[in-house]
Amino acid sequence: MGWKAATIIIQDATPANNEEILTTLGFDNLQFTGDEPFETAMDPEEDKVYIGSCKGNLLICAQELSMQFFDEEETAAVRTLTQLFPRTEICSIILQSTVNLWGYSIIKNTQKIRTRAGSADEGTFLEYGEPLEEEKELLSRSTIGEGGNRIYILHDQPGEPYQEDQVGENLVFAITRRYFGEELDSDDELLFETTLAGYHFGKPADIPASTPPPVQQETVAGKPWWKFW
Repeated sequence: MGWKAATIIIQDATPANNEEILTTLGFDNLQFTGDEPFETAMDPEEDKVYIGSCKGNLLICAQELSMQFFDEEETAAVRTLTQLFPRTEICSIILQSTVNLWGYSIIKNTQKIRTRAGSADEGTFLEYGEPLEEEKELLSRSTIGEGGNRIYILHDQPGEPYQEDQVGENLVFAITRRYFGEELDSDDELLFETTLAGYHFGKPADIPASTPPPVQQETVAGKPWWKFW
């Protein structure tokens, strides 16, 4: 199946009023639209947000808010979220199979520790921080090819090389194991048994529609940082 996701995972989140959390993040004029299984909620429409919990983690599914974790500068909404949950990990995942867009960005104790993202058109355009344990098994199957791009040889198809955008969703799945104990694509409890409350909202002023500017390379703390949104 083709995977689409725009989801924020807040690890071991202390129970709180979910509508108050959304309002604090700037989601105005909330109108409850009903509960949906995570399988549906993880790819929300642009004017909808979903919120709920699974295995002790708070889940927020919102297109623009998820994208903001990949901005070069910390946005007001991301800063607010880290202030609400300052002593845990907050992970944003994005997937859009139609263009092989993939990404994960992790903040721990208010500090960004790891971000990677890529697409078919741009290759891997964003990388920051050291590899996490969940990434290492897949990364060990890769070599750096021409132009600095990773090429993967997978166990089930040893004779066929893959570009990183072709295995990007596998990397995202591996990261989700960090929070749920299973990878997203095989976690039936998360996908089908977990329901999230859905809301229509008026767009927050600090969550503008994103139009990708030209890609540029910079460095942050000696590591490459790629602008995309």
